Amino acid sequence: MNSQSARVRPLRQAQGRPRGVGGDPEIEAGPAGVTPAESVLDRVRWLARRVLAPDVAGITGDVPFPWLVTAHPKESEAALRDYVFWWIRHPETDGAFEAKTRWVRWLPAQVVLRLLLAIGYDGLIYARGGRIVGHVFWQRHGAALHGFSTAVPEGLEGGGYAAVMLLDFVAHAAHLPGITRARVGRGRNNITRRLLARLKRHADALGWQIGDDGWVTFRPPSDSARPVAAHDQISSAASSNDASV
Repeated sequence: MNSQSARVRPLRQAQGRPRGVGGDPEIEAGPAGVTPAESVLDRVRWLARRVLAPDVAGITGDVPFPWLVTAHPKESEAALRDYVFWWIRHPETDGAFEAKTRWVRWLPAQVVLRLLLAIGYDGLIYARGGRIVGHVFWQRHGAALHGFSTAVPEGLEGGGYAAVMLLDFVAHAAHLPGITRARVGRGRNNITRRLLARLKRHADALGWQIGDDGWVTFRPPSDSARPVAAHDQISSAASSNDASV
């Protein structure tokens, strides 16, 4: 997976940055902004609180709660379309996403977003102060989610934001009906290697399998049930500010 600074960096850094009003690298999210209460994903943060080391766990309260591209607030339609379209026009050079989306790059922005969502692309969008400041993008392939791009607020690279956002992605994937595993990258850079190492320390309690190749397996392919009971216990504890984090 790539990771970039709001701008996006697929877990390597991409060039350039999105342009919003007045050339700002962030994009307006809509009138009055987007509040965490509007997100159906405010439960995903339990995993970051559980997994991150105590010295960086405090960052979980600084990263905004995300909302889904496919469930974005109506007032944010234009801003979201522009944001996603910017990243489509500025993919990581020679990356898989660039190759797969080259054919849609010159279509109108209004068409591109609908088309990508129709073929299994989705993502978590992070907004603060009425502005989109970051994301995690993925594509669904059968029972798996393949994460391929993250962006963190500019100036906060290396501050733990990317780890929190990727853990949000994993927690979201674990809750999705029919999803048995998710990929957070290929384990070839420091962000994903550290993330996988932290997840491995909790693998038994979660009932998950963590591979060095970036795959997180939640349950056998034949089991489409929700994550194991341990997940719900952890989630409940985390939502009440688990003191052990």
